[in-house]
Order: sequence, then structure tokens, then C-alpha cells
Amino acid sequence: MDMQLSSNDVNWLIWGAALFFSMLVYFAYRNKSLLTNLTNKVATLSVELKKANHHLSILMNKIVESDDIAETKIYVGNIDYGATETDLQQHFSRFGHIETVNIPVDRYTGRARGFGFITFKTVDDAIKAMDLDGSEFKGRQIQVNFARERGAA
Repeated sequence: MDMQLSSNDVNWLIWGAALFFSMLVYFAYRNKSLLTNLTNKVATLSVELKKANHHLSILMNKIVESDDIAETKIYVGNIDYGATETDLQQHFSRFGHIETVNIPVDRYTGRARGFGFITFKTVDDAIKAMDLDGSEFKGRQIQVNFARERGAA
């Protein structure tokens, strides 16, 4: 049985395959985008739950165990490229004792990368510093969150 396809059939097959492939790419991209958004929302929710847990324990006059919240290091994003570690320390020092401040620089240009890390002595000081999230520092609106490990999304 000899089966021959007309040029019209071949055109339909090509268009169908192209449509199928484009839909496949679209759904793969959409799912990746949704997964990324969901991961970010879960991370934000985790930070908010830790803050709420800490505030509740203070209200109930309980001592916070170090297992509940161990983060004393915060991430500060969208900082001005001209800001120094001293500027950042002065801006955040009203919230408590700061152990270290670090603004990473590009290894090739030596220019600041636009974010930094601050390690506080206590968890309570770090949580208080979270109040600066969305505030202005050197003309830019900064982001303040608990620092995450490099591998975390």
C-alpha cells in the first residue's frame, strides 16, 4: 500500500507541528514562571512567619529559642552604587548592634553590585531593621529581607 501525501497535507502537518511546538514552549515557560513566582512567595511568607513568631513570643513574654529564628543576617537590595559600608552601617545602626557590614563588589570592575549584607548581634535587632523595607536610602527605595543561602531560590 503506497501512501502519498499531497502538498496540502504536508503543509497542514508542518503547521500542526509548529503549533504544537509553540504551545509546548509556551506552557513550559509559563510553568517555570509560575514556579519561580511561587518559590518567591513562599520565601516571603517564611520571613513573615518568622517575624510574626518572634513578635508573638515577645507579647507572650516567652524567650525565643535560637531554633525558631536563627537569622541575624539581612540582605539589603537596591542600594546606591556610591554607598559605602560605613553609610549602610550608620543608616541601620539605630536598630541595634551591628557585627558586620558587607557590600560585594564586581571582581572585574571593582564597582559595588547594588546590594549588601548586614549581620546584627541579635535576632530582635535584625527583625527591627526589617522595618526599613521599602524606605529610601541615598535616593533609592531599598529592599530589606533575611539573607538566604546562595543555593536558595
